[in-house]
Amino acid sequence: MNDALIEEPATDRSGQYERFLSAFTADQFRILAYIGCLIPDRSDAHDVYQETALVLWKRFSTFDPDQEFLPWALGVARHQVLRHWRERSRDRHVFNETLLTDLADNALELTEELDARQAALRECLAQLTPRQRELVSRFYGNGWSAQQVADQWKRSVHAVYKTLKVLRQSLQKCVEQKLVEQQT
Repeated sequence: MNDALIEEPATDRSGQYERFLSAFTADQFRILAYIGCLIPDRSDAHDVYQETALVLWKRFSTFDPDQEFLPWALGVARHQVLRHWRERSRDRHVFNETLLTDLADNALELTEELDARQAALRECLAQLTPRQRELVSRFYGNGWSAQQVADQWKRSVHAVYKTLKVLRQSLQKCVEQKLVEQQT
């Protein structure tokens, strides 16, 4: 029998897996967004994201559970992005490492700002009427065309676009106001 299989009880490994999965799924879109800010090619960004997920899992046993997961995960992602760019350094269109480091730092700041904006947007969406939320959900969430919404609601396409424009402006103003309130 293999001694490596006996070293740790299955429950410890399963508990570690559950902790990792819980932390990772909560922040997976932020990690992907961070990588996407630094690697414009979507296919390359997804490859680096997959590599990052694998490294995070392999190194999860070194993660301090008293710390926040996201900063640790973004640090790992940053190293994976830099590794990706180093491997592509023969391409004359690749930036130097100092610039990439600066971009990575800026992307981290943008990720934190994005979290605040998303929280503010959720609050603002909750303030809309049910019909307004339904319009936003159908058009932006479900990918309905203005024509589909117009047909469903017996309105003109122009009326749908006008309503969406007013809603976007209202939501933008609300989000900006909430962000100002958070800073004070």
